[in-house]
Amino acid sequence: MSSLAQIRDAIKATVGASIPSLFAYDTVPGSPNLPAVVVMPAEDAADFQVAMGRGLDTWTFDLFVLCSYAEAGLGQDALDSYITCAGDSSIREAIFNAKTLGLADCSAHVASVRHYGSRFAAASIDHVGAVLRLVVLTSGTG
Repeated sequence: MSSLAQIRDAIKATVGASIPSLFAYDTVPGSPNLPAVVVMPAEDAADFQVAMGRGLDTWTFDLFVLCSYAEAGLGQDALDSYITCAGDSSIREAIFNAKTLGLADCSAHVASVRHYGSRFAAASIDHVGAVLRLVVLTSGTG
């Protein structure tokens, strides 16, 4: 069974390899390069309801997609390209095309988008963003 750290690393590697223009982080960076995606386990990160039966364990991740808001229209367009369902810069398509994340016992899919258009300032850079919810099923055997 893949560990939480292995899955986070695999998500980062999958997105980073598929979308070279996007900086991918598997931990929260002090000052991210933009555009970026930050992989974080969700607040309700795991569902082990079937774990004792050793079926599938479900891990949930939030992918924070951040784009520069220095020029509002350009930042919004970039954000749209990363969260849309298809295209060269689509995170959703990158995951769809590599569902296993390069791991033997995983199957991943982007389930939803939240907080679209969120704005905040960090490291003196204005950001606009959204959060993609990624669900990863793993074998419950270990």
